[in-house]
Amino acid sequence: MNRTLSITLAAVLVVAMVAVPLAAASVSSSANGQATSDSEAGNESIKPGEQFAAAVGVQNAEIEGDVSERAFGIRIANAETNETKAAVVAAQFNETEARLAELERRLEKLNESREAGDISEGRYRAEVATTVVEMRTLERQAATAETTAAGLPEAVLTERGIDVDSIRTLRDRAGDLGGPETAAIARSIAGNGDERSLGPDSDPNSSIDVGGENRIDEVGVNGADETAAESSEA
Repeated sequence: MNRTLSITLAAVLVVAMVAVPLAAASVSSSANGQATSDSEAGNESIKPGEQFAAAVGVQNAEIEGDVSERAFGIRIANAETNETKAAVVAAQFNETEARLAELERRLEKLNESREAGDISEGRYRAEVATTVVEMRTLERQAATAETTAAGLPEAVLTERGIDVDSIRTLRDRAGDLGGPETAAIARSIAGNGDERSLGPDSDPNSSIDVGGENRIDEVGVNGADETAAESSEA
């Protein structure tokens, strides 16, 4: 098992080392052309080690975001009544709002540290990219919550204190990604090769595929874990 694990880790490292320079070179050309140009210029001053750490941080944030989105999707899909769905939406809204406020404060502190010269350009860009990826996850979760809330009876929403407009505002806040410069920094490190790329033209509603008409096939979810366990034993 140790030999198999070592081979797997080595393969992952090789793939990551190849992917990092590709991700660094993939910069979106958009209406924010000047911000993107500044991002490219900043990349030239980042050390290879910092670039690698940034790419790894972004990848980890994307994985955690996917897990969080799927968990939210499962709760929504498995909610059997409108009241239960409303409870899930309300809880998700509160959680998303609190987390977004934390990320906005983080970006503010990073910008202050950068201006004061207390942080290297490489570390600044790495932390900004990771933060923006997390904000993108929150945007997609808010979009899913908005869609779900829009399909619930007004009386149920009122009972739970849910305001669809407030959810939409939250989604827009997260979608701002801290402004064009920070979004460009994230694109320069994470790339934008998939349909959920970072930026104002991306579709926040293309996020969570819960499968089926009503409920998640939990056997399918657990099956992935069982397959991984069998591979480990081999």
